[in-house]
Amino acid sequence: MTVFPFTGALRDLQAYADSLPNTRMIATAKVTACAALNMRWEKLMVDRELTESPIPKVEGLIADAHRQLEAWADAAFIEGPDPQPLAAPAPEMEARHQDLFQELWINFDERDYDERIARYTHRLRINGLADGFLAGRRVIDFGCGHGNFLHACLRAGAAYGLGIDYGESSIRYAQAAAERLGVTELEFRQESVYDVDVPDASFDFAIQNGVFHHLDDEDRAYREVHRVLEPGGWFWIYTDGAGGVSHALWDASVHILRDVPHAFILEVLDHLGVETNKRYHLGDGLNAVYRHTTWEELTGRLEGYGFGNFRRLVGGFPTDFDHDVLEADPFGAEKFGSGDLRLLAQKV
Repeated sequence: MTVFPFTGALRDLQAYADSLPNTRMIATAKVTACAALNMRWEKLMVDRELTESPIPKVEGLIADAHRQLEAWADAAFIEGPDPQPLAAPAPEMEARHQDLFQELWINFDERDYDERIARYTHRLRINGLADGFLAGRRVIDFGCGHGNFLHACLRAGAAYGLGIDYGESSIRYAQAAAERLGVTELEFRQESVYDVDVPDASFDFAIQNGVFHHLDDEDRAYREVHRVLEPGGWFWIYTDGAGGVSHALWDASVHILRDVPHAFILEVLDHLGVETNKRYHLGDGLNAVYRHTTWEELTGRLEGYGFGNFRRLVGGFPTDFDHDVLEADPFGAEKFGSGDLRLLAQKV
């Protein structure tokens, strides 16, 4: 963890949360405290007009979360004499995420799903990938979730898309969405990103959009992408950066909630009336374990797998913090560290 002035207060919050049992009341308090902490920070994070560093304010946000937990712990006697803790989720990284992301991806209604497609259509367009770049291409999405990115690729001119995901519910949702939209050029399969049932060099565009940083074996997954791409094929990559306030607060929240079932966290967010995209954002950020990296470390590894010709991409939304935001925000390095790492790479 990067050492910030508030690092001690954050560790104290984690230690205090660890001392509390995950009964239904206390687990609810932990979820709401962590959600409020991160969303209050988000308001500072997206403010590009700050005239002074936001870091001094973070300690106050952490202190508020600590006091919130203390208040609920003080009132916990109302749970009765022997409240039972909730069952903890699986400790393994991939096993923990498999059920989580299936719960997240299938909660989008038709309007929300169409908005997700529009989001990725916008990202392709602003990165120069929607005006002929994808025309006629065969696209594969490693960890497609409910398939929205492939729909955006199709609308940008791709000829065919294959989405693979280890979540049975996610694949069923993706298939149903394609049928609803009358799309026949997309195929979705429940498979592992480590071992895709396609021939070598059978695609000319691949996607890894925020998936491999959750895997137990990133190297194996990246090598599989290299195998299925034809020489000269392109690879969209999005993975988590390192070193910013955002990373510190989300990581601490995941630690605090590591023994709280993800279904319970989503239940609390739903009960609070959190809108769909924020429910996805919080459900991800409060549950999922991220492996952080830097541009230099990531591109060095990609070169070792056989990729080159790297080009930085941007996300294009207020809560994306890519290199363009870091450069434009006077406190970008403090807020975001190395930021979101979004790039295009080529199989060389």
